[in-house]
Amino acid sequence: MTAHWGVPDPAAVEGTEAEKHLAFADTFRMLNNRISIFVSLPMNKLDKLALQKSLDEIGRNLPQAG
Repeated sequence: MTAHWGVPDPAAVEGTEAEKHLAFADTFRMLNNRISIFVSLPMNKLDKLALQKSLDEIGRNLPQAG
């Protein structure tokens, strides 16, 4: 089972060191939030279809860094 949780590439950010640091911090925060939601899913109570739906929703419902 796979899910794509796209995030902006922080290495592609141009600007000051502070702006670059913020881009990496934002990406880390987004991935950390998604992983936290994932590990809290009741895996033993979800069938394969429900689990896939949950994985897809994790990637869609969290705000992207801008």
